[in-house]
Amino acid sequence: MNKKNLSSVKLYLSSGVLFILLGVIILFTDYLDSFVTSLLWPILEGSSEGKTVLFLGLIGSILIFSALIQSSPKLEDKLYKDKNYHLRYLAIAIVILLFAAFFGLFIEALIRNQFGVSFFTILTAMDPNTSTTSPIHSHAYKSILGYLAYNFVPAHVNTASSILKYVLPYALIIIPIWISAYILGIIGLTRMRPLHRVVSIFGLSIVLIGILDGGLFSQPFLIGIAILLITYYSNDRITIKYFIKPVIILGYILLIGIIIEVGGSDMSDHTLTVVNQTEPVDMTQYNVTDVQVHGDLTIYTLNTTTPDKQLIRDVFQTFEGKADVTFMSWNFYTYLDNPTMEARLHA
Repeated sequence: MNKKNLSSVKLYLSSGVLFILLGVIILFTDYLDSFVTSLLWPILEGSSEGKTVLFLGLIGSILIFSALIQSSPKLEDKLYKDKNYHLRYLAIAIVILLFAAFFGLFIEALIRNQFGVSFFTILTAMDPNTSTTSPIHSHAYKSILGYLAYNFVPAHVNTASSILKYVLPYALIIIPIWISAYILGIIGLTRMRPLHRVVSIFGLSIVLIGILDGGLFSQPFLIGIAILLITYYSNDRITIKYFIKPVIILGYILLIGIIIEVGGSDMSDHTLTVVNQTEPVDMTQYNVTDVQVHGDLTIYTLNTTTPDKQLIRDVFQTFEGKADVTFMSWNFYTYLDNPTMEARLHA
């Protein structure tokens, strides 16, 4: 290995260790919490401590493993059969990530089909803590990560564990897909030039977070998959024309998201379906215009102007300990009327 490559390997290794140490400091102390999470908020879509630590840990580990591959000429010879062979690994990683993201939509549809409710609803699970998931911002895969990391995550970090029982066994597919995308992504980006390599490390890290926390239409997933598509199509070249195909692919995904979010909005009333309500509750604040009971489902029609995010919080407080799960229709336009509110649920 020449001096230039050796210097590069040392830089990646030391940088990787620093990122991991920073993540550990944030996890176990309060010194840098608010500063780093605020800094990463635009990228991670409402960054929480858990996402921040995962993000830093991913960047650090990818830097380290990439450096280890680069430091082993024999391993490189086995992995890369020709000059552009690394792009095959990256392409497979992109394909399986996109498949997992669309499969997450199928899981969301399957949950609602099991309860006989509309696809265009936000699920709020009550036990053991509040967790939400919807086709627009899915936590189906996050619940799997929460279960696996239960003993390592501080109690105040929401792991979406309440959703786990509704997504099994289908969401388990994320385990082999996530691990495969992680490994294939590292192998794919290691052979890139420094600028593309660093950008790809960033993209791979946030797309792996986005697939878990938010799914197909989440900000981290869209940003991350866009970066990986650009680095794949550009192949170490910097020209505008290589942005065309990634933009088209991203455009189709965004179009599907807009159709679901806007087309699925209930603009007249909110429909709240409560599963296994165990006792009466005071619903006067919601302006209930109709109540129907079908077996273990109690369906309320709410004529309220309360913005969706606040309404979901209120409903949870009302039914906490008195029901298993609720499904509520949404109204996208409430976010336009309340521009200071976040347009996604990050519970």
